[in-house]
Amino acid sequence: MSSLVSRDPSHLTPDQVAAATVESVSENMSDGFLGPWLAFALFGLPGAVAYRAINTLDSMIGYHGRYEYLGKAAARLDDLINLVPSRLTGLLLVAASLFLPGQNPKQAWRIMWRDHARTESPNAGWPMSAMAGSLGIQLEKVTDSGESIYRLGDQNRPLEPQDITRSVRSMYLVAGLGIVLALGLSYIRASTLW
Repeated sequence: MSSLVSRDPSHLTPDQVAAATVESVSENMSDGFLGPWLAFALFGLPGAVAYRAINTLDSMIGYHGRYEYLGKAAARLDDLINLVPSRLTGLLLVAASLFLPGQNPKQAWRIMWRDHARTESPNAGWPMSAMAGSLGIQLEKVTDSGESIYRLGDQNRPLEPQDITRSVRSMYLVAGLGIVLALGLSYIRASTLW
């Protein structure tokens, strides 16, 4: 868990661990595959490599630490290159909720638009709030002292371990939709180059 989230998991309750996992699955859809696929579809292999390099640099040094000034530049650049992928991921999560049992696309859309700006990152809130809305749960990040940093979604029901499985199913469907989109963009790009 400590490899996935930027908080100390030893102080988290089981509900907070489940929420952190759902958040991580949601946010990493954009960074992990949709962003690189779009970069490849639009700019070829150099675009995909550049995307991953920027994203990895942000993950390694981010805003704080020994290389803070370089880290701030990497984090801002990562924010910039993820403006489109993060929003697209949120939209694809809303679309995926149309096909998955027990998920609510209207609520996903409403919560995404209402809560996307509550996170520190300008991008993370889009997929996380869409996921919270589609599942009908509330995702909350708290400090080690228990102070809330943000809350996404409405607590229509208690969070449960099965929500992790539901978020992974959403991820698979978003990946399928994303690869179709990336292949379509690659085809359009290839046909315009000829």
